[in-house]
Amino acid sequence: MNDYHVHTRLCKHGEGDVYQYVESAIAKGVKELGFAEHIPIPALNDPYGRMDFADWNVYWRDVEDAQRHYPEIKILLGLEADYLPPYMEYIESFIAQYPFDFVIGSVHFIGDWDFSNPQYKERYESFGVDRTFCEYYQLVREAAMTGLYDIIGHLDIPKRYGHKAGLDMSGEIDDTLKVIKRCGLALDVNTSGLRRQVQELYPAQTILSRACAFDIPVILGSDAHNPTEVAFAFPETYRLLEKIGYSETCVYKNRIRSSCPLNT
Repeated sequence: MNDYHVHTRLCKHGEGDVYQYVESAIAKGVKELGFAEHIPIPALNDPYGRMDFADWNVYWRDVEDAQRHYPEIKILLGLEADYLPPYMEYIESFIAQYPFDFVIGSVHFIGDWDFSNPQYKERYESFGVDRTFCEYYQLVREAAMTGLYDIIGHLDIPKRYGHKAGLDMSGEIDDTLKVIKRCGLALDVNTSGLRRQVQELYPAQTILSRACAFDIPVILGSDAHNPTEVAFAFPETYRLLEKIGYSETCVYKNRIRSSCPLNT
């Protein structure tokens, strides 16, 4: 098993340190563990959504230290970097400065609204659910085309609180998957949705089936924010991917993608 999407207490909405996640992963038989802490953006007012820049070196140091001290597991330095149009120059510069193994591109914001944050979920009503999904998929397409990312994170996350689009989104979804394929990105099959109100993977099985038809590669990520959540629901997710038609998942090193057989 490989888990390519975990966070720590440094993101300010998680618990536990790097070492606790590593030890949990080892106990569960995880072979590769990818830390993907949220990019610090000092100019963005997001006090609970990402680490402070002052903590960045703590994160980097702890991941490198864990790589030395836990030779029995492959530990990767990753980043979850939002797609935020006003901050893309800064984000591009930040990514270029560090030796990441992989970078996940995620859309959490539409304008100044963090639609993934439970504090602001009431805005779905005023903004409109269909509009949220349409604008979200447009932003994902823009993110994919930047060339900055290796993986698209938790596709279809606007459903997190149980919201479902009233309009048929199949055209938006197919257009988005075509861009992801054309840009050579992988999809984060993110099991955290099974822990949320929506009780469903990100992306949904129907989207994963379309992604498989487009031959888009996948990684698995628990999006763990607590060490106990590492590799959450992975066995059943592997079975689902196999049923859909996947036979392998991605692995990364120095932002170079290769593949390994499913569930190895």
